[in-house]
Amino acid sequence: MVEFAFVAPLGFLLLLGIIVVSIIVTNFVQLTNMAREGARVAAICGAGSAKNTLPMPDGSGLACTDQNIKTYITDHLVAVPAGSVTPAIYVCTPQTFATCQSASNLGFTHCYGQAGSIVEVIMSYDQPLYLPLVSNVFQSNPNGTRTLTASAQATCE
Repeated sequence: MVEFAFVAPLGFLLLLGIIVVSIIVTNFVQLTNMAREGARVAAICGAGSAKNTLPMPDGSGLACTDQNIKTYITDHLVAVPAGSVTPAIYVCTPQTFATCQSASNLGFTHCYGQAGSIVEVIMSYDQPLYLPLVSNVFQSNPNGTRTLTASAQATCE
């Protein structure tokens, strides 16, 4: 009983730490997957011959617009609290890709007539770490959160 009294709190902290880290990993994987899917949707939407002529590829019937793509991305982030992620969509030529993101937040509509341009979706989420012990080790912000950032690229069709 005495040994259990010494070991149980450490085992409990270890278990809680594993649970918190698994929540972080789950949210990061979902963020990364939705960035990838959002970039692909934006690249497909940019394939029309005129702006906003194609419907969203999810079967919703909505027009392909920057706002509808951002809404699609955030609606499919089920593990992340609603409203905590705002995706940014950039379209750059391969030659200006390194400096394009800092120039402006161009939407996917700049894909039209520019097959081969690169669509990039970038988003970040401040993940709460829940336990002071875990936040002391993993926090990237002073408020006990870690910023998870995901980006993905796709080529305009």
